[in-house]
Amino acid sequence: MGWIAIAAQVAGTVMQYQAQRQQAKGYESMGDAAAQQGLMEQQILDQNAKLKERQAAAELVRSREEARQFGREGEALLAGQQVALAKGGVLTSSGSPTNLLEYTANELENDRMNILREGFLAQSFALSEAENLKYQGRVAVVRGLNEQQGYEYQARGAKLSSFGTLLTGFGSAYGMKSK
Repeated sequence: MGWIAIAAQVAGTVMQYQAQRQQAKGYESMGDAAAQQGLMEQQILDQNAKLKERQAAAELVRSREEARQFGREGEALLAGQQVALAKGGVLTSSGSPTNLLEYTANELENDRMNILREGFLAQSFALSEAENLKYQGRVAVVRGLNEQQGYEYQARGAKLSSFGTLLTGFGSAYGMKSK
């Protein structure tokens, strides 16, 4: 009867050891998955950042083109005002007509500059978003590595526990044999 109890003790010890070793492997797998997930998140966020950078460049090009087009239309408007004043027999070299043309030119230039300013602001905002996405990507990698390290510690703990189980179980079996 004593040998059956010892065999059962040893078998239970070996089974518990194997279970703890499997648990350790599971923690290692979970750690690797966490690190991989962090890297994948970084890749996605870096791609999104590149899209934002392209969007920023496109926004600047768009605003410059819009300002250029607005400038051409403004020049045409000013030329039309000069022609209208000249057809009316008004001298455009001095006085109120000159003030009117100057005021119109200033307003058109202010509007053109506002278009450019809005383009620069939109570009800056998109570039800021791109940098934020890149930073989030770096954070994702660090988070993944931290999780991996945590799982590695859990795996080491499970491995140490498995050795403790062996020592305890075999010690108990030896104690049973000695009786």
